[in-house]
Amino acid sequence: MHGSVTIQLPITFVKPKSMDALIGFLGSCNTALMQRMAAAMQHRGCLLPEQSLVHQEGTLARLQLHQFDAIGLNIATRALSKNDCSFVLCGYLTSIDGQSSVHEPLHWIANEFSKAGLNALTRLRGAYLLAILEHRSKRLHVVRDAAGIRTAAFGRIGNQWMIASEPKSITSEAGFSKAIRPAAIAQYLAFSFVPGVGTMLEDLFEIPCGHAVTLENGCEPRLTSLFEFERHQSLAQRSSQLTSEEEVNWIKKTKDVISKSVCELLPRGEPVGIFLSGGLDSSLVAAEVAKQHSHRVLTYSIHFGPKYPHELAFAASVAKRYSTQHHEILIKPRDFSSRFEQMVWHLDDPIGDPITQPNFELAKRVSQDVRYVFNGEGGDPVFGGPKNLPMLLQHWYNVPRRQNFRELAYLASYRRAYEECEPLLHDSIKSKIDWQRDLEALLSPYFQNSETDLFLNKLMSINIRLKGAHLILPKVERMLAAWGLTPLSPLFDSRLIELSFQMPPRMKLRDGIEKWVLKKAYEADLPSEIIDRPKSGMRVPVHYWFLSDMRRLARRTLRSRSCERAKIFKPMRVKSLLRYDNDEGPGRFGIRLWMLLTFETWRQNLARQPVNEKITNLRQLVAQPTAAKND
Repeated sequence: MHGSVTIQLPITFVKPKSMDALIGFLGSCNTALMQRMAAAMQHRGCLLPEQSLVHQEGTLARLQLHQFDAIGLNIATRALSKNDCSFVLCGYLTSIDGQSSVHEPLHWIANEFSKAGLNALTRLRGAYLLAILEHRSKRLHVVRDAAGIRTAAFGRIGNQWMIASEPKSITSEAGFSKAIRPAAIAQYLAFSFVPGVGTMLEDLFEIPCGHAVTLENGCEPRLTSLFEFERHQSLAQRSSQLTSEEEVNWIKKTKDVISKSVCELLPRGEPVGIFLSGGLDSSLVAAEVAKQHSHRVLTYSIHFGPKYPHELAFAASVAKRYSTQHHEILIKPRDFSSRFEQMVWHLDDPIGDPITQPNFELAKRVSQDVRYVFNGEGGDPVFGGPKNLPMLLQHWYNVPRRQNFRELAYLASYRRAYEECEPLLHDSIKSKIDWQRDLEALLSPYFQNSETDLFLNKLMSINIRLKGAHLILPKVERMLAAWGLTPLSPLFDSRLIELSFQMPPRMKLRDGIEKWVLKKAYEADLPSEIIDRPKSGMRVPVHYWFLSDMRRLARRTLRSRSCERAKIFKPMRVKSLLRYDNDEGPGRFGIRLWMLLTFETWRQNLARQPVNEKITNLRQLVAQPTAAKND
């Protein structure tokens, strides 16, 4: 390599406040490779390893500029060699085996792993990535936390396996194959993200939540499930009638777990931020944080201008009740269009949810004030939000039931671009897609799982393991990490997931009221309008943006020669969408154009990787983290 470092730096970064990351690879020590992988995540403050373990069989490193010890078990040791293994921990543990105070947690992990192997790790709770390199067997295990709050990718170049908190540390390597997986394109159009272990690229994979992946050079990866919350169903669930005492008990348990989760996540001695939308989930998190935190609490709400629907009044009522320092942030395309490519670069895999850019813009603003940000993500997937209602109606009533009717109904219920697969995809791509194998078969194991016999729980399992772990949590983690922020998601606490699967469905969905137990638990803590109103969601006005402020960007990107040469989408269909010209009525053009724009921006970025910059001394980037420029 002659001292050069391969990195991708499409933007100028601000110095991050607090964030860590994980990198590793199997094989002999390669300092240049470790430096390149670290440099690809410099936005996290990860230019040089803070703690690394190098062995002749492989290298693991934890990357960080700032000590991450404000929450969790305050783990002093993040890297350890013991019992002929190397261990590296990123993120935080909130409890081990139910104990929130454990002496030398990494030593505990090392000792228990030597006795029980991967099974010992089922007792870990928190938001973490754990890498274990077994020296004698030359095996590398990487564990993703139970709910998937932290994310990790693995991939191979030739015969060598690599791992990283963000895929860009792998994909920016010059030898990495950038072949796009045709099935993933159909999955993206159907879901707006790529679900499961696969990604948009053939040789890149994401660890599912609550799983460990075992890697050996020359062998296929092996997945081990460590968190099977579906097994927490109890016989009491089948009861349609509950006594008042039973209801009160479930409500109390729910509030106790949420309160404990927030308590464990609160950083000591510094202010915290909260993304406060005005909906139930973020409002109850704000209530808990404000009641428990002894330092300043800052709340942030976004809106898109007075002519678009917003929930500012609801958010303001919660902020006023708890005397938070409240901020209302206006998000406009003319302000963020120049950063759209930057946002997509941080995503790594394309995510077609329009809320990504507002999250990115909000994180940019919030990073001026705090290091840690609470959010209300998790309420819908964990407690049966309104997106389940169409599927439940089909389940309750005798609709025509052809083969895989549930899978097909679920795909249609997402209301993304599933119907666009046939008219939009180029024939050369469609010929490589098996619709049953590549779409329906992703969902069949959940509907057929005998351990989850209650239909609402089957839907929740899909939403937690697919939407939560591969859309919601990666989106939040990437958008905040881009600005050096640590996201805190108490409603994705694994104990809360287990509790939800134990309680009767009637506690979650009752008489058409979703998340009933959450509303009852916090009806005394929140304004009545927050409890009583139906969920409306954050409606990003992309339908109107592509008629005005974002029209030029969309046309320039989607009608480019590069897009037409790729032969992924049919040019004529793309043009008709840009003209808002089809027979499906209003309201669907904006989301589809956003998804296409995100994908094509990602694809064109990918084609330009890697960017080679000659760096004679990597430490100069540490000293001047904002000095890096594009080639």
